[in-house]
Amino acid sequence: MSPINLLEDHHVHSTFSDGRGTVEENIAAAEHAGLRHLGCVDHVRVDTTYVPEYAAAIRALRATTALTLSIGIEAKILDTSGRLDFPLDALDHIDRIYAADHQFPWTDGPQSPRQVKAWIEQGDVSPARCIEMLVEGTIGAMRTNRSHQLVLAHVFSILPKVGLTEADVPDTLVRELVTAAADTNTIVEVSERWHCPSARVVGAMRAGGVALVCSTDSHAAATIGRYQYVRSTIEELA
Repeated sequence: MSPINLLEDHHVHSTFSDGRGTVEENIAAAEHAGLRHLGCVDHVRVDTTYVPEYAAAIRALRATTALTLSIGIEAKILDTSGRLDFPLDALDHIDRIYAADHQFPWTDGPQSPRQVKAWIEQGDVSPARCIEMLVEGTIGAMRTNRSHQLVLAHVFSILPKVGLTEADVPDTLVRELVTAAADTNTIVEVSERWHCPSARVVGAMRAGGVALVCSTDSHAAATIGRYQYVRSTIEELA
């Protein structure tokens, strides 16, 4: 596998969703940081309408920079089948879909971290079952969304919100994730903002032949391409 390239940032938000910088400002910051690739990514839901305008703006800017610009949308995983929350007509305009664990994928739809944490504390559901549901939904997203390049965004970032950590994820489930990612040619990002996945999971992904990229998940231009967690994870694996 090729090494994780720190001269790339595969996940940066703009003012088209909840970022504070425009696409132009993000590009300028990436150029200043000496990057070669910038992944433009903005949040969507099923009723989002801005994607054609967003994609057109990025395509128009490709001729103005030496950066490689990719166009992505970030959508939450809705349920254990892997259904994603994005408008179908967006697929005509983008390069990548970023599947994210913004909420817990449940059999009947997404559940908030607050609700899942309450269930765990009340004994209504076990931590192990919550992790199983999360992994099942993530694998479902990889196996059922094959029209575009899929990227797993900040894998396991939701666990600390319910009092769990990646150490609670058994090796068997990590192996299932690795197998699904390798089988579907899914890209897995190592996230600076969310400090995940852990070196253990990144190492398993690398050993399993999964493509890995780094990202800041920046919502402000000043942090684009600035890595500490990612760099330390790479050094730990080395």
